[in-house]
Amino acid sequence: MKRLILRSLVGLFAIVLVIAVAWTTAPIKVAGVLLKLNNLSAGLTAKSIETEAGTIHYLEGGEGETILLIHGIYARKEHWVEMMRHLVSNYHVIAIDLPGFGNNARLPVGDYALDRQQVHLRSILDALDLAQVHIGANSMGAYVATLLAHQHPERVASIAFIGSPLGVSTPIQSDMDRALAIGHKPLVVRSEPDFAARHDWLTPKMPYVPGPILQSWMADEVSTADHNAQVWAAVHDQSSVPTVLELAPALAMPSLVIWCQPDRIFHVSGARVLGDALPASTRATPENCGHLPMLDQPTQVAEIYVHFLQSAALTTP
Repeated sequence: MKRLILRSLVGLFAIVLVIAVAWTTAPIKVAGVLLKLNNLSAGLTAKSIETEAGTIHYLEGGEGETILLIHGIYARKEHWVEMMRHLVSNYHVIAIDLPGFGNNARLPVGDYALDRQQVHLRSILDALDLAQVHIGANSMGAYVATLLAHQHPERVASIAFIGSPLGVSTPIQSDMDRALAIGHKPLVVRSEPDFAARHDWLTPKMPYVPGPILQSWMADEVSTADHNAQVWAAVHDQSSVPTVLELAPALAMPSLVIWCQPDRIFHVSGARVLGDALPASTRATPENCGHLPMLDQPTQVAEIYVHFLQSAALTTP
């Protein structure tokens, strides 16, 4: 019996040692395994589909009415997983990597202009055979979703701004407004220290992400630093479209604004401005979360969103 226990302990030690070595020497492979396990634990499956904008990678799970989740600039579908695990029991939920982001191939810089991104988003809906969806979107993704909702309102059952959207001028300047005024772009990563420093801009307290996953994402972003700088310019300086605030009065579908305190990217004073401009809006300003509330407070944000969807179902023909 002692010999059997000893063999078991030796075997367990060997497994732990292999994992520890792989954790530091093969982070990309370990990251892939960890992401897959986390997706499965949330009831999600990683898939891909061919569209007019190329191959699109996405996560999918659950049954019921469809929710489409859209990330912001330099972000990815995995940022929604912790929130999605609270939605899949009642809804069919899809989180996409926008064309040119995440696991998708990079695009020519001109395709990142917001009007082009709206066209790409519509092609994704077509490829997935989604006639109408509830959209939850963050930051730049919320701007793209607003353009789609404005041009094709029949495709959008409701729209939720989960985290402050690009395209809303706030009455009070944000920390990023002041940084941009002196030529600093805190969201554009050019080095490993930039990647780490950006966390302080996005969240008051970075949620735990295993080291191999962070290292994998960091390596991918740093390796495309010049491209990412051009993407920023295409989105912010080369997109000739109305602002979200200008489009908001025409969005008749139920809408939700979740704008966190403190959000260093866009000041929370914009929540009231956007909420007042939307014809059928609900507003929430949770505390202790930043620009990415689905990462900071996934359970609370999911509860707010589900309550909104249930209320919208009662008031929408």
